[in-house]
Amino acid sequence: MPVLSNYWFEDSDFRGNTTFLNIGHPAGGWAWINWSNIGSRDSTLVWERENREIVIDLTPQVDTPRIRGLIDTMLGGSARRTSGIFAGWIPWKYVPYYSSTPDRNDLDLLVRLFFNFHIDTPWYCTDADGNISYYLRFFLTGGGNLRARVDGWSFDYNGGGPFCTGEISSQLRMGIPGGMATLQTEIDNALALFGGFRFDLVYLLPGSGDVTGSGTVDVNRRCSLALLPR
Repeated sequence: MPVLSNYWFEDSDFRGNTTFLNIGHPAGGWAWINWSNIGSRDSTLVWERENREIVIDLTPQVDTPRIRGLIDTMLGGSARRTSGIFAGWIPWKYVPYYSSTPDRNDLDLLVRLFFNFHIDTPWYCTDADGNISYYLRFFLTGGGNLRARVDGWSFDYNGGGPFCTGEISSQLRMGIPGGMATLQTEIDNALALFGGFRFDLVYLLPGSGDVTGSGTVDVNRRCSLALLPR
C-alpha cells in the first residue's frame, strides 16, 4: 500500500524537530491529511512513498563499535569522544564550508555524521567541548549503482580560553581531514553489498523513515536513506 508522508519542521528549510504523519491509501486512491494542531513550524514537505521503497536508518549503521573505535583511534590522545555518532541531514546552504557551486542547489540535502568531543587543557585554560562533523553526498551512477562521497568536514567548540584556542584549532585542522579517507573506505565497503542492485531513485527521509503512525524526531540528528529499486 502506498503511503503519503507529511513532515512539519520546526525551523525553516527543513531543519530541527520534525513532526510526521503517515497515511496509507489504496493504489490509485485518494489520501488526505487533516492535522491542524502541529505547534510552531516553519517549513513542510510531503512525499508519496511507493511500495518498492527500501529504507535504511543511517544512525544505527554508523554508530557501531567498529566505527566508534576508528574515530577514537583518529582522535588519539588529544581529544575524547563523549557521544555516539549521529547521522542527520543538513541543507547545503547551512554547511560551514558552503559556497555556490554549479552542481548543487542551496537546499540540496547532505548527510551530516557527527559526534561530540572533549579536550582537557592546562590549568590556565578552560577545557573545550564541541563536535566534529563529516558531510556525505549519496547519489546514483548513470547505471543506477548507489554511491556516496565524503564531501567535507568541520568542527565547532567552546572553551580553550584564554590561551589554548589556537593550539586546539590547529590540532583539529591537522587531524580531522585524515579521517575522510578512512570514512570513505568504510562507506565504499558497505555500499559494495549493493553492487548487484540497480536503483531508479535515492533520497533522504527524516528519522528512521517510519511508514506508519506519527511522531517527532530531530532531523538534524537522525535521518534515513531511501531507495527505489529497478
